[in-house]
Amino acid sequence: MRTVLGVSVGSATARGVAVDAIDESVRSAHIVHSFDPDDHLQVAIDLLDSMSRDQMVDRTDIVLAVPDDPGARARTSAYSTYEADRLLVASELGAQLRYLRGTGQLEGARTVAICDVGASGTTVSVADPATGTVFSSVRTTLFGGNSCDEQVARYLLSMYGADELASDRTRADLAVSVRTAREQLSRLRVAEVAGPFVGGPVRLWRNTFDDVLERSIRSLEDWVASVIVDAPCAVNALVMVGGCANIPTLRRLFRRDLMLPVVAPANPESLTAHGAALMAVDAVASRRHRPRGAMIANVVPSQHASMVGMVGYHDSPRHRSA
Repeated sequence: MRTVLGVSVGSATARGVAVDAIDESVRSAHIVHSFDPDDHLQVAIDLLDSMSRDQMVDRTDIVLAVPDDPGARARTSAYSTYEADRLLVASELGAQLRYLRGTGQLEGARTVAICDVGASGTTVSVADPATGTVFSSVRTTLFGGNSCDEQVARYLLSMYGADELASDRTRADLAVSVRTAREQLSRLRVAEVAGPFVGGPVRLWRNTFDDVLERSIRSLEDWVASVIVDAPCAVNALVMVGGCANIPTLRRLFRRDLMLPVVAPANPESLTAHGAALMAVDAVASRRHRPRGAMIANVVPSQHASMVGMVGYHDSPRHRSA
């Protein structure tokens, strides 16, 4: 039995999924939170090393999915990979498309818009899932997990906080508690938030959470609609991925207002790592059927390894309603 590994790099978390190379069943999954934006790549590498030891995965059977510049995605297929330090490196968009295509969630869609609502912002990429061709890809920091948490924390402090209880440490702890509550509210009606509050922990109800974020969610909806309208080809479906894709109001408004099918996969926050693992399965199968000379010729020169840390995002200036 051969196990392969996929690992995704995020601005707040690193996730790893180990799957069986034969039947693609999940053998192990792990997540590590990173609170320092400067060490997110190292956190992912550490997770990769730990999981590969535990699952006895050879480094050549690992795919690391990394953030890349949305403006450069149209230059090559989203499924392209390159070799760095014996492992394969792929775009996070390619890993997402591979998972969605492999699970049959894009059946019949020739062109899809992948709306990746992550911790630091939102990226919308219009692509052909069959070939990996990227027609457009733009990013905004108007909406993301961090901005959501900041808005909710400010609201809670204004309602229940006390200046004498607030400090840098308690505010940092509050940020973690709000993020945990946001994740819980994707499936619960109420979550408890600990913080520098006069009466101790407070209850955050989902309807209150929705009210606090309503204006930001509607701004994001308008921006996504403008990206779809401006795309160089017709979009057949919108797919919501990333941790904030779990927000029920976000899914509901998109489904109601965007006038196209909206796919909301289960566990959208771990989808990228799982897709990277499926790309590792593909790489194993390709090596089995490829002549040895072709394998050697396909190795990308090592000078491209510096692309691993590429996170050169820029906001798109286009913000208009459809």
